[in-house]
Parts: sequence; C-alpha cells; structure tokens
Amino acid sequence: MNTKSEPSHIPTLEKVVAAFNDRRDSAVSSNGYKLRSEYGFCALVPFLIEALPKIRNATGRIHIMFDLIPLARRDARVVEAAKDRLQDRSKAVRMHACEVLAYSLRKDAIPSLERLLGHSVADTRVTAAAAIDAIQHQNHHFYIDRQHKGTSFWVVNPQDDPK
Repeated sequence: MNTKSEPSHIPTLEKVVAAFNDRRDSAVSSNGYKLRSEYGFCALVPFLIEALPKIRNATGRIHIMFDLIPLARRDARVVEAAKDRLQDRSKAVRMHACEVLAYSLRKDAIPSLERLLGHSVADTRVTAAAAIDAIQHQNHHFYIDRQHKGTSFWVVNPQDDPK
C-alpha cells in the first residue's frame, strides 16, 4: 500500500490563503506561480476569489486582483470580487479592483464605483472615475487613455491590441 499522498487536483482554501498571505512580493509571486503550475489557473479562480477577504497582507490581495483582470469579461464572480475589493484598506487593491471593473465594461459596476468618487484618497477617486469613464464609453482603453486621444492602449488580452 502506498502511504504517500498524491496531490489533489483541487487546492484547499487554506493552501491558497497561506500562499498569498505574505508581505514579500517575491514570495507571493513564487507561491502563485507554484499554485498555477500545480492546479492550473482556471481551477484556482474560485479559491482565489474566496481567499481574497481572508488574506491579511495587501501584497497577496494585489497579486490576485491583478491576475483576475483578464477574466473580467468572462467570469461574473471576478466582477463581484472586484466590487467587494473597492472597500479594501489597500489603495493598490482598490486600484486593481477598479481595473477589473473597467476592463469588464459592465454598466452594473458603475454604482459601486460611484461610491468611491468621494473617497478620502485622491488616487482612489481618480481610478474610480477612470473606470466609470471606460464603462460609460464601452472602451476599456479609456481607463489608461484618460484624454481619449487614441494614442494609449491597454492590452489585457491579445484581442485588445488595435494594431
């Protein structure tokens, strides 16, 4: 009888939280890479979303929110997680949540973003306004191209590249 336990094809929530609950950016990057290699990113998504409010260190929450941006148009759970993170205590997490919502182009995200327009942190107000603008114009590039000049592009997925 083999006494070694084989790796599960799905991670535990505790394993995901532990992997991302570190202050060191390099450790979080490495741990995230290992999890993606072991389980595959798609299998991790529900665990990443569930782990977000349980991760104490902003570094892990920042990494997760950034990694979720490309899924914003395909996975409603990602949009809901971003709406929840708009109230995060970390300015960087709030910014990435705004990015997820801007990229999603979902009009139902606007009321959540509008609540940030009076936020005490100026950067949060600015990123929320940029996300609203992108959604209202149904052009995610406007999150980056805030003057609407058509010279800056935000390529999240290959099909986003206008060239």
